[in-house]
Amino acid sequence: MKKLLKSFTFWCLVISILEILMHQIGQDSKSIMLIRFNPLLRMIADSQGSLYNLMDSGRQVSCNTVTGQISVYWYFGSAITFVFYGVVLDGIKMVSHKIKKMK
Repeated sequence: MKKLLKSFTFWCLVISILEILMHQIGQDSKSIMLIRFNPLLRMIADSQGSLYNLMDSGRQVSCNTVTGQISVYWYFGSAITFVFYGVVLDGIKMVSHKIKKMK
């Protein structure tokens, strides 16, 4: 349990869930926290290409935002990208600890 609480992956997933809840209750009415502060999702949203169409094609869930609805794929994308960021940070932490032990 102690190791889990020190994991970047765990905390990034918690942040993602809080971000999704914040979007659902209307505190992120223009999807700035959900999409615009996430570099991977922002690239998808700005491209307006086939990946954007895929992300927007999922089941629409109602939320208290300007548009009133968002595809559930944006929420999945947010969680997956935050887990990816956490795994990368955990990998960097692991490599730095191994380098420190070698010295």
